[in-house]
Amino acid sequence: AADADDLLGAAFLPEVVERFQSRGSLNLYRDAFSSARVLHVGLAGADDGAETARAIGELCRSEDRSGDDYLRAWRDVRSWLHRRIPAQIAQMEDPIEALVRLRKHLADLRDRLRGQERDLQGESAGVANAIGTQTRQARRDVARLNEDLKHVRFGSIAGVRLQLRRVPRMENILEALRKGEDQGGLFTPDIPLEDALDQLFSRFGGRRTQGHKLLDYRQYVDPCVEVSRQAGDGWEVANPNRISTGESIGIGAALMMVVLTAWERSASLLRTQRTHGTLRLLLLDEANRLDRDNLGVLFDLCRSLDLQLLVAAPEVAQAQGNTTYRLVRESDGNGREEVRVTGRRMVAGADA
Repeated sequence: AADADDLLGAAFLPEVVERFQSRGSLNLYRDAFSSARVLHVGLAGADDGAETARAIGELCRSEDRSGDDYLRAWRDVRSWLHRRIPAQIAQMEDPIEALVRLRKHLADLRDRLRGQERDLQGESAGVANAIGTQTRQARRDVARLNEDLKHVRFGSIAGVRLQLRRVPRMENILEALRKGEDQGGLFTPDIPLEDALDQLFSRFGGRRTQGHKLLDYRQYVDPCVEVSRQAGDGWEVANPNRISTGESIGIGAALMMVVLTAWERSASLLRTQRTHGTLRLLLLDEANRLDRDNLGVLFDLCRSLDLQLLVAAPEVAQAQGNTTYRLVRESDGNGREEVRVTGRRMVAGADA
């Protein structure tokens, strides 16, 4: 049976014959049983070895086994080996020589793995550099927007500017990517890349987040709006609790208009024929919180930005610098309805 399965070649090698010819069959059975137990432990912890481990486990239940039992078990083990290691090694007759070649093969794989890890370290550093490049481009874009915001003044606001602040915990992430830290966790095949990135953020960023966000450069900057006042001598963060409703709307409108201007400039950069700009119109409906002072702030902003404002507010009729329109629905003698629109402008210095 062993000869039919081509298993006798290694048994007649000189070193094998010399090792076993002086031992009795009882000792050989004991050696086989001990080897089967060691093999069962190794197979139980190996990938794709559970089924073969069960077969060897049945063999290990008793030492009273025949040579045919050990032969069948060895067939199963050889079949598993052929799936697990290169065929040119698994089919060798001399097991000692096979182990030597397997050790050399593993050493070659280890060297190749080190080279791939170095390549991955360079790739992760490339990811960090790409994020840094995008962040620097965003800062240049913000600097151009701030150039357009230099001339924005309204009410008590003497200036508006944008700032991109660094996020300290995200800087730790970039530093880890540049140094190639935690490469094994980042590129492990056992978990998706998003989960690996999430673990990387949790380790170096201090909290968990969706992993794919780590590749978005916007996660590494904290945008904020700062304003300077005519009565002040510095810049302060535009806190909604410290600015009026009119000022907050004005700041938002100013940012919107400079962004729109930047879009128009970018869209017309490669055009040979100049096109008309967009309609610079701001609509505010049911602005019940705007008093006369807030409306005056908005009117001042619209004049500086060449912006047309259409607002529905209770106090608009008493404000100066605008035209108040009144819409009245009437019916004529024939039952038809019509809407009459009248406009009235408050004269400066006139009595309200």
